Amino acid sequence: MNQHESRKVAMQAIFLANQDRELSAPEVEVKVVETLDLNQLPAYSKTLIDGVLFKREELEEDISSHLKKGWRLERVNAIVVAILEIALYEIKYSADIEPKAAVNEALNLCDEFTDPSAKPFVNGILGNFVEK
Repeated sequence: MNQHESRKVAMQAIFLANQDRELSAPEVEVKVVETLDLNQLPAYSKTLIDGVLFKREELEEDISSHLKKGWRLERVNAIVVAILEIALYEIKYSADIEPKAAVNEALNLCDEFTDPSAKPFVNGILGNFVEK
């Protein structure tokens, strides 16, 4: 499975974890393997899931700090939040992907999982974390 496919799995797992915040990373991983009928969890998906869940509070604070005045993260589409968390984790902590590539991958996930209005929003938030 390539990195894009692994990211899709991780995004769905993070979405699931954000719906039930009491789930541990191993529980999320088991549920996503079962839900997506996978033989096993791709290694890169596991890396992203574990990393995002470990850094969740920090990632959410970073994202929230760049929302428009009066907006809260709870108002943002849950799929968009999962996409943002994965991309921001990659931007801040991954040596495997360049920050601009992480943004591009996030926009690709938007194409697959959200409506067109999400792309400029995601690009705008993530642009705050990428050196120009």
